[in-house]
Amino acid sequence: MEFSKVLCLLTLAQSVCGETTVDYNMYNERRQASTEPSVSRVHDVNSRASLPKEGFVILPKPFEETNPDRVEAGELFDKDMLLTEAQWRDLSLRKGLAFEHSRWPEGEDGFPRVPYRFADDKVNQEAVRAGIAHWEQHTCIRFELITNINQPHLKFQKKSGCWSYLGYISDFTTGQDISIDSGCTSLDTVVHEIGHAIGFYHEQSRPDRNDSIHVNEENIIDGKDGNFVKKSPSYIDSKGIPYDYSSIMHYGGFGFSKNGHLTIATLDPRNQELIGLRNGLSHRDKHLANLMYRCIDKWVQACGMSSDPCQNGGYTGADCTCVCPQGTSGSSCETVEQDYFASQRSNCSMLITSPGTITSPNYPNYYPYGLTCAKWILAPECSLPRVTFSAFRLSNCRDKLEIRTNNRYDGNHYCGTSIAPGTSFTSTTNELILMFYTRTNYGTGWSADVTFIDDPTCSHSYTQTQTTPLPTTQTSTTLPATTLSSTTQAPTTLSSTTQAPTTLSSTTQAPTTLSSTTQAPTTLSSTTQAPTTLEPAPNCSILSTSAGVTWLSPHFGSENYPNNFTCGLTGHADSPYMTVFKINTLQLQRKKHKRCVDFIEIQIPYSRTIKLCGTKKRSILVPNRNMNISFVTDNSITDVGFSISITWQKSKCHRIIQLTDTSAMGVIENPRFPKKYTKHKVCEWWIVAPEGKRIQLEFTRISLRDRNCLNSYIAIDKSGQATYRRENSTLLCAGQRTATAVSTGRVLNVAFAGGRRRSRGFSAEYTVV
Repeated sequence: MEFSKVLCLLTLAQSVCGETTVDYNMYNERRQASTEPSVSRVHDVNSRASLPKEGFVILPKPFEETNPDRVEAGELFDKDMLLTEAQWRDLSLRKGLAFEHSRWPEGEDGFPRVPYRFADDKVNQEAVRAGIAHWEQHTCIRFELITNINQPHLKFQKKSGCWSYLGYISDFTTGQDISIDSGCTSLDTVVHEIGHAIGFYHEQSRPDRNDSIHVNEENIIDGKDGNFVKKSPSYIDSKGIPYDYSSIMHYGGFGFSKNGHLTIATLDPRNQELIGLRNGLSHRDKHLANLMYRCIDKWVQACGMSSDPCQNGGYTGADCTCVCPQGTSGSSCETVEQDYFASQRSNCSMLITSPGTITSPNYPNYYPYGLTCAKWILAPECSLPRVTFSAFRLSNCRDKLEIRTNNRYDGNHYCGTSIAPGTSFTSTTNELILMFYTRTNYGTGWSADVTFIDDPTCSHSYTQTQTTPLPTTQTSTTLPATTLSSTTQAPTTLSSTTQAPTTLSSTTQAPTTLSSTTQAPTTLSSTTQAPTTLEPAPNCSILSTSAGVTWLSPHFGSENYPNNFTCGLTGHADSPYMTVFKINTLQLQRKKHKRCVDFIEIQIPYSRTIKLCGTKKRSILVPNRNMNISFVTDNSITDVGFSISITWQKSKCHRIIQLTDTSAMGVIENPRFPKKYTKHKVCEWWIVAPEGKRIQLEFTRISLRDRNCLNSYIAIDKSGQATYRRENSTLLCAGQRTATAVSTGRVLNVAFAGGRRRSRGFSAEYTVV
């Protein structure tokens, strides 16, 4: 089905879009043990908050998280590098390898030459050429397509995952592998892997990284901590290039996280949005490569200069002008206008040093997807920052707000509507950090007031040792002052000085104790009349794709689904479509006493269902568009959950047959009849009689093989509603040879499913009666 039609399916209710009228609902229920389920939340397309205005997007995981740990050629180091035996013996390697013998030698023109070839016909050659062109555009390294394979060279091929050997390996006289799998074809991934091949290592493993980032070891997946090892300085050759958050060789902040929290946090939280972006080679990547391969010396000499005149991290390029880093200007980069990273950050990340109001981007309208925004609040000496929320509404829990009150590198996560208006958070130090992460674009966001309160443990006569100094590279943001009315009910506060307990549920871990004297994770102001429990309701979610939607269990990808829960999707269209359910991931509780207890249930014609549980990976074709799919869990074991892609498609045998003549007649039959149909063939016909007439359908031949009638069947809806309910329908299965059906109104619906066992199918004649 075309993308425009999918959007139509997702955004209209009971209105014509092309040829299809759509009714589409998503529901979620949370069930109490031993009670009847009741619907607590219904997502309807008429509700502005239920579905995205323009569809919403889930950002893919970086390739190093999906790469295998081991490939045919050996174990991958740091998830995407193959090392020689000598390199395994000496792991003190760095982004720019120090060893001259690890650099590609120069060609006859005096510039570094990297021979390469395509070692199979499966690799995406266009993607590889684009990556090569990017390196050639920004460095003096030249890549040469070769036919002579008896020399060291790069062998681009499609193997399992995205990976490369590290640097030039002279011993590989018939070439060294570099794998560009189907999930590795973006420009940034290809450029990253070529970076390894020319001698670049991962940025976050630099021995000087602790001056720029903090690794949250407690959040790393067990057994993956080796990807975050800080290397020895013995063999560093970063050529004096400073640490680079924006390097194409840097991991993202959530890489290998076991709980959805950051594994890599930047010391300046405003720079968090820069790591892992991989928007091509950064300035410092280019500078380092050109120093490693002596490109700058060659260009300076060719330009007739005695030395490189470029300042402040700039360098002379091939055209004899200075290539200046962000934040500088002038012919020699002599003017520093702002910090290198500040010039790359978005406007939503800011330092706040005065009271006022802060909001999510575009509030109260929809915020964009793909954000990482930092609100870094610094209070004056002997003061504590506090934020009080007046609004909080995020789309499910793929978007989240992290609040750090006593750990500047990790905090508690909040999503959905889990922060009630009036709720306050107070830091235990002079800084409070809000990190806003979005993967969708249909929530309205949040608004909060920033205030400063006196620190009861501090005296103005001395300096508080835990105070964080203001950064010197950029001025702070001053917000308009906010006055809170004294008649307003005292806000709920998360302060160590209050007593009445409340619980603010985190999506991934319990809130952190604010001080050693506070027993409950969070506290209410003593003026609050009653404690409040705020827990985000779990929801299944749908993601729009180029061909349909993807349906996800609650918290999929971050934590297990909940117990005592039900959610589902229902819908229908006014034209024949088949529905394809592709199970990308299904990991539910296994059968108990040969019975599914946590399961997916897909309705098929004649009021029957297909039930799925345990672990499966398959596709299910339903011949019609009357969709009813549900997810049900019991009160015991939970598991990863599911991701199911759902598409609606038309085939040549999905037709409306409109009859205008009372004497009209014709034949419907499955494709290839009387020869055997192809496996898993499905069809649907809607036969419409003239006004005041009905349709009679006489089956002259039926040849089906599935006696259970689950995979191979013919269903006839005599009511014309295309719902195929048992009370209105007839079901034809293996063993039946002929049959006759007459519609109760003008329309007769026929659904055919062939199943995996091929047969001849059927032929039927329709007449007007």
